[in-house]
Amino acid sequence: MIDKIALPHTSCSFSALSLGTVKFGRDASVKYPQQFTLPADTELQYLLAQCIELGITTFDTAPAYGLAEERLGQMLNAQFIAGQRHKIEIISKAGESYSNKQDKSYYNYSVEALNQQLDHSLQLLNTDYLDCWMLHSNGEDVKNLSDEVIQCLLDAKQAGKVKSVGLSGKTVDGGIRALTYLDTLMMTRNLQYQEEDSLLAVAEQLNKKVFLKKIFNSGWIVNTDNDTQTMNKADAMQQTFQHCFNSPQICSAVLGTINPKHLIENVNAWQAATDYSGL
Repeated sequence: MIDKIALPHTSCSFSALSLGTVKFGRDASVKYPQQFTLPADTELQYLLAQCIELGITTFDTAPAYGLAEERLGQMLNAQFIAGQRHKIEIISKAGESYSNKQDKSYYNYSVEALNQQLDHSLQLLNTDYLDCWMLHSNGEDVKNLSDEVIQCLLDAKQAGKVKSVGLSGKTVDGGIRALTYLDTLMMTRNLQYQEEDSLLAVAEQLNKKVFLKKIFNSGWIVNTDNDTQTMNKADAMQQTFQHCFNSPQICSAVLGTINPKHLIENVNAWQAATDYSGL
């Protein structure tokens, strides 16, 4: 089973592996090495049940993921929400939205827009609160994480709409600001990208923990069709988890798969890399 890791300065704990939901609701203008189609409801129900059985109880979503929030809310409501909301954790974001019809992202970091997005996310996800609410980066992290926006995030936490707040960022400076004033940060870290690794020392100094995204570089590190692949998939997965979890400041790493077989492969690789017994 996947351990839950407490997020300092909050009442929250998150499973060490999280399930990302981009592929639940958006299949256009994404950076994955292979094309895919949005899974059917029955496939999502099976995948979510499998996650819970494995101990993956944290689900990462966003308005920028097209239909993902709506579909995740429907699936969780059907299987887990009734009397069991406390057993799962939901992360969502604000600042970016996406239109499947127009295949276009829209950005709005005004306090009014952020609050409207939060209320809409809660409605779509069929929940009264988010376990973590993050500002969704467009690359201008410091500019967007203004004092006013920081206060907006903290106000949502004070109001009980969210249990923790952070930034899903793209820059070191933005990450420092987020770790200084908010509860957490979601940062990119993988075998091919370590430009944000200095933020782990900042997190340690401030007694904070971070979430990791793109741990397989959107799938390119484990893409067996990649001509530049220098190791087999199993080795790449295990080395990724060894690298990503070599710091005590890691709270959870997000997996983006919709394939049940790949999900188990990830869990087995994580367990092997972190000295847990295999499935």
